[in-house]
Amino acid sequence: MYSVGILENDKGFRETLEDFISLNGACRIVFSFGSFRELKNFHQTCEQPDFVLLDIHLDDTMGLNIIDEIKLFFQRVNIIVITGDYDERMILKAIQHGASGYLYKPFSTSQLNEAITNIERTGSFLDPETLTKLMSQLIVQKESKGEVELTSRESKVLELAKMGRTYKEMANEMGVSFHTINFHLKSIYIKMDVKSKAELISKFLK
Repeated sequence: MYSVGILENDKGFRETLEDFISLNGACRIVFSFGSFRELKNFHQTCEQPDFVLLDIHLDDTMGLNIIDEIKLFFQRVNIIVITGDYDERMILKAIQHGASGYLYKPFSTSQLNEAITNIERTGSFLDPETLTKLMSQLIVQKESKGEVELTSRESKVLELAKMGRTYKEMANEMGVSFHTINFHLKSIYIKMDVKSKAELISKFLK
């Protein structure tokens, strides 16, 4: 049985999520808060969740840095961003911060179940439309910059790749999912105009 935490400031929607999960025999709720402050106050007494459903626009904090903070509390948690914000740039930033999935509100019970099942099986969930938007953002980001500029996480992945680390070893060392490593590498490939890990490494052997 999967344990699930909820961070959602809309009380009505939070209660709907609680109903969703209570009807799912494979999941149970370990916490449900309307603010990040509540999680900070009580995380030490909370059971480690397998998943956190996160609204990134909470009343007491906004922005994707909250993903990093949650991962400090629960290092192996899978975070599913739940949002009504259709800014395509948010998808890219969420994945860069370590989110495992992304759902637009409102979503159905079946969509939530699909996200949880896919993350448990493969380490990630992005529906085809969201994935298309994500890759479009990577291309736009590349075209808007005259030189290669890597994020701190991408730089760390590149450093580990140059050391010959496998995907699994990189994921373990950085405390993230296989999917997150795969995403960062694809982002690096686009920025550095290569098509594979081998081609990427060859750039530094010439």
